[in-house]
Parts: sequence; structure tokens; C-alpha cells
Amino acid sequence: MANKTYRLFFCLFLLCVAPSLVFGQAKNDKTVVGKVGKQEVTYAELKKNYSSGSSEEPTLEDLESFLPIYLDYKAKLLAAKDQGYYEDSAMVAEHESYVKQAAYAYWLENEIKPAAFDEFKKRAEMELKTYHILVAVAPDAPQQQVDEALSKLEQARKEINDGVPLDEVNEKYSTVRGGRSMGGDIPWISVGRTVQEFEDVVYGLEVGELSEPFKTQFGYHIVLLQDKRERTPARLVNHIFVRGTGDSTAYDKIYSAYDALEDGKPWNMVLNQFTEDGASKRSNGRIGWVSYRQNFAMDFVEAIAGQDPSEPYSEPVKTNYGYHIFKIDSVETYASEEDRNQALMEQLGDTPYFEESNQFVVEFLQKQFNAEKHSGNEDLYKKWVLAFDTVAISTLPEPAGLGEETVYTFNGQNYTIDDYHGFIHNTYGKRKANAYRSNLLDEFARKVVDENIIEMTLDKYPEFEKQSESYLNGLVVYNINEKNVWSPATVDTSRLQSIYEENIKKYQYPERPFYYLMTSRHDSILTKAKDFVNNGGSPDSVKFRIDRIGVSVDSTTNFTQEPFDRLSEMEIDSFSEIFDYNNIRGIFWLEDRLPARNMTFDEAFNRILAEFQPQREKEWLQQLRDKYSVKVYVKKLRKAYDKDA
Repeated sequence: MANKTYRLFFCLFLLCVAPSLVFGQAKNDKTVVGKVGKQEVTYAELKKNYSSGSSEEPTLEDLESFLPIYLDYKAKLLAAKDQGYYEDSAMVAEHESYVKQAAYAYWLENEIKPAAFDEFKKRAEMELKTYHILVAVAPDAPQQQVDEALSKLEQARKEINDGVPLDEVNEKYSTVRGGRSMGGDIPWISVGRTVQEFEDVVYGLEVGELSEPFKTQFGYHIVLLQDKRERTPARLVNHIFVRGTGDSTAYDKIYSAYDALEDGKPWNMVLNQFTEDGASKRSNGRIGWVSYRQNFAMDFVEAIAGQDPSEPYSEPVKTNYGYHIFKIDSVETYASEEDRNQALMEQLGDTPYFEESNQFVVEFLQKQFNAEKHSGNEDLYKKWVLAFDTVAISTLPEPAGLGEETVYTFNGQNYTIDDYHGFIHNTYGKRKANAYRSNLLDEFARKVVDENIIEMTLDKYPEFEKQSESYLNGLVVYNINEKNVWSPATVDTSRLQSIYEENIKKYQYPERPFYYLMTSRHDSILTKAKDFVNNGGSPDSVKFRIDRIGVSVDSTTNFTQEPFDRLSEMEIDSFSEIFDYNNIRGIFWLEDRLPARNMTFDEAFNRILAEFQPQREKEWLQQLRDKYSVKVYVKKLRKAYDKDA
């Protein structure tokens, strides 16, 4: 009864009090903690825009420090707007360029990567055994060759379905290159092991199913899924290796190593005595992780996958590489699903499933939004262009009678031959008509996607507009800071001159060496230069009298870094020893030691400007605060924070 009464009281409390708490929080968020012109800055806005690089809630001290900085930022935005920065053509172009690139990144991270990962993870659970017939066809092969390849594959497909042995069909139809068939049996594969077009097909088949003909970069295939099994975990492998020979020498040597292990000798001792793999010998025979995903020879992977990981080492095994004794240190496992996902995501980055490139996004969007090239109409346009032979494309007339025909469709929008011709005219106008090639339609298609990607991103992700606005604001603030704080062109030079004259003793050069630095790839050339100068030649003449040598003249006050620390110990009119310098060889000639002196105003200018910059910024910010009546309400901030806490 007591518990029931408590629950009733608690529900009544939430019903009566919670709305007032929500209202109180909302009201607190609307507390005005600062003003810039007519713009009010609320407590909620301040918290939202605060960033310390930490996920923790900001302290009152954090917010008090940030408030004037944020109000100054808002004042800079108003100043930039008043001064026309938002309408500046260069600014608009730079902003558009950024937004476009950000749009590509948005699709990668929010759409493509998650979809690719889901598919990759699903496929990573399985391994497939396949057999394929391949007719090699070049990517730009004429249609006649493509048709011939497809005809062969249809016939091969019929014979396989009729029960003709796979090897016979492969021998009859697959292309032979280097004396070997390009088709045939493919050992077990896992995700990311083959080109994506091949993988997309085989992972879509049922065991025993034969595919329709399809294209990859190698040509046209048909593939039979022979078997499917759960993925074999990767294994962390060490080995003792002996190269294969034409006689029994390698066999005898690997068994001598095995006998030594069986007699109780330590692995590292046997390894150092017998292995012929110098690279792995330095790391206790470590090869690394081996699985069906990697580009090891399949018989090598099969041999490792067949070993019992609980055994301290395997019996000798022969592969295409030679003879091995394997020692499996670990079998791939994950402490949590999160760890597994992270590992798979790293693997995904090494496959064609996901590439961080604009072209990859273009191809995704073309599939997603039903892009279609109308090849028949492009053929008509091609015939029309080529008829002009050596005439420059820029002088061609409009393609009368063809202009309204659709050559490309994307996202429900049709693009005509007139559109395409305009692109060809503007991009390749200097070319002759007979240089036209059909692959320019692919370039036009990419341009269409590129021109539409910002609008498409805004439609798909409304929040993207805020990112775009934030970057534009950041861009104008950077540029207005550049003009008013950092730029030498807009500084009051007379003030810098006054600072210089009032502190002239501060701007001095100490005594410093005046030297020649001579560089070459060969010591012999530097020696020749040394002999030339020591025999009375001028250092200024070295680069004209000696080939393949570089000569620079300078002075320095920095004696701490190599090789300039040598200069402090050198005598005037002498050479240093030859030394390494920027991946070549170098030598110093010390011409003189320049006496200490005051800098001229021009020499001291950059130093004075850097020292004056904090004062310059302080004065400019005060001007902004006065102009836009910046108000800081610290007491209201503290009160809002206390209520928030």
C-alpha cells in the first residue's frame, strides 16, 4: 500500500511540477545576457555557441570569459554586413566552392558511408567459393566486340546449365592470356577481396546459382556460386620459411627445422638457424594477420586456415611460396560489437565500397537518382559533330533538328543536346570537331551532378544550411580581421614610424656572419668550388664557372640549428667542412662578420607590425563596441547560470 501511495504522489508531482520546470528552463534560456545593436543574445544562444573542445557542460567562468568574445564576433558580423562583405564576388565564389565540397562530404558521411558499412558488415560474415568464365574486353571496345563476348557467355551459360563440366566450358570460352585462362576456379573469397562489380554479383547469388553476364574492368563474366560458409577469422601468424628448390634440399631443410622444434629447441633459435625470410626473421617470424580478405596466394591462406591454432606450431606445409612451419599466435576476436564495427570500418576504408572522393559521390548519386545516358541521341550528335571534320568546335552552329532531344537524365530532369552542345562549346571550343569523343558525355554528366549537389543536399539535409551559413560568417570575419588587424596595407604607417623612432635601440642587428652556401649532389664538385675560391676566384663567380652547383648569399643571427651553428666557429675567408644539407651536400664560405647596427624602418617593419597588432585589434574592437552599442550583462548571465544549475 505504501509503494502504491508513493507512486501516486510521484505521478501527481510530475503532473503538477514538471510543466513549471520545463517553463522555467525555457524562460531561463531566453534570458538576455548581451546585446549587439538591436540583436539580443540569450543564455541559450551563448551556451549553444560555446565550444571548449570538451563534451562537459561549460562552467560559469567559461561562459563569463566567452560572452565578450561572442559579442565581439557578432559585432564583426554586423560590420561585415554594413561594409558589403556578404556581397563581395570573391567572397561569394569562395563560399560557394566550400559549400559544394562540404555537400560532397555530407553525402559521404551521412548517406554513403552508413549504407556501405551495413552492406560490408553483412558480407563480412560470409566467405564464398566461385567459378567464373571471363571473356576479356577492353573498356573502350567497339559494340561489336561486346556483342561477341556476350554471345560467347550466353552459349557458355547454356552449356553449364546443360551439365557440361565447368573446366571444359572454361577452356572453350574464357580468354587465355600468358598461356593461362583468365577464368576458372576462384578459391574462397571474403568481402573486399575482388573488384566490387564482381562482388556485388556473387553476394547476390544462392549456392548453385549461375549469374547472367556482367561487366568488370577485366571484361565480361558469368559466375557460379559453388559454396558459402561463415567467415574464417583472421589469424596472427609467424613462420619459418624455406624457399622451394628443384630437388630435395628445401624439403630436407624444413624437416630439419621441424625436428629441432620437436627436440625442444626454442622457436627463435630454430627460426634464426633455418628461416630464409629475412623480413620476418627480424620480428620472430611474424607475417601478420592472414585471412581470405588479403592478397596472399590462396593455397597459402588455405594452409594457414587449416591449422589447429591450439598447437604450438604446425607440421611442414608446402605452398606456392615454398615450405613453411606456421605458429599461430592469435585468432581474431573482438571484445565487443563496437570494437568489431570499428575494425570493419577500417577495413571498409581499404576497399572500393567507400572512397573519399567527389567522383565516388557522383557515381552514388547517379545510381540513387536514376541517371541515364541516352546513347542513341548522343550517337546522332556525334555523327553531326564529326561531319564538320577539322572545323573548330567554337565555330559550329546550333545542332538544328537535334537540340531538343534528351541526351542525359538526372533526378527527374532532362538535359538536351542543346545543353550538351553548350557544354562542349564552352569547354572544348578550341578543339577540332573530329576530336570529339563519346566519353565527353560522362564529363557532362559529372558536371550536371556537381551543379545540382548543393540544392540536393539542402533538400535532403535541411540542417546543412546552418553549416553553410556558419562557414560564410567565419569567412567574412576572417577577411574583416585581415583588413583591420593583420594586413600591413591598412595599418597606420605613421604610428609604426613613431614606435620605431621612440624605440630605435630595440630594433638592432647583432654582429652576424655574412656567408656563401654552396650545394651540390657530389662532394667532388664542392671540392672543385673550394679549390677555385682558395686559388683567388670570387665566390660570386662559382655558379658561373662550375656546373651543377647552387650558390646562395645571406647573413644570419641564428647559430643554434644545423648546419648554421658551424658559422660561429669559422674564421673569415675560410671554408667549413662539407656537410649534409636538405638531402644533398653543402659547404659554407665565410666572407665577413657584419658589425652590429640599428635596423632601418623598412627592415624593422614586420617586427613592429607584429608587436603593434594586439593594440591595433584592441582599438578596432573598441570602435565596433561603440558603434554597435555592445552590452555585456554579467549579472544576468550569473543569475541564468544559477537557475540552470
